[in-house]
Amino acid sequence: MAHLLRLAQLDNLSDTAMVRELRVGLTDPASPDPSVEAILHALLPHKFVDHTHADAVIACCNSRNGEQQIRSIYGGQLVIVPYVMPGFLLAKACAFHFAEQAGTNTVGMLLMQHGIFSFGATAAKPTPA
Repeated sequence: MAHLLRLAQLDNLSDTAMVRELRVGLTDPASPDPSVEAILHALLPHKFVDHTHADAVIACCNSRNGEQQIRSIYGGQLVIVPYVMPGFLLAKACAFHFAEQAGTNTVGMLLMQHGIFSFGATAAKPTPA
């Protein structure tokens, strides 16, 4: 985790360098490559982070006025992040939007045209930040 958090502090990190750095942090060198979203997962200040690409959420995001619809469904419970291709820049964008939008009622983060995160102190139920 410490290695991921150090990577998150960089200003830039190419995809190739990021994949190499993610492998450096593995405890088992024979393990598959970590997700390109590992840095993003590490940045969320919760013990449990669940990331899914739910069809219903993606369909809503991709529809006309998708962000407006998401906001009407979830109210102020989600941090909303505009689409950014997965990787280092997405992690940086999510960190920025989380700092700007997260509040006492935040239970998740929605990445437009991508997926949704829920998080909390336990895996059983998302809890506000």
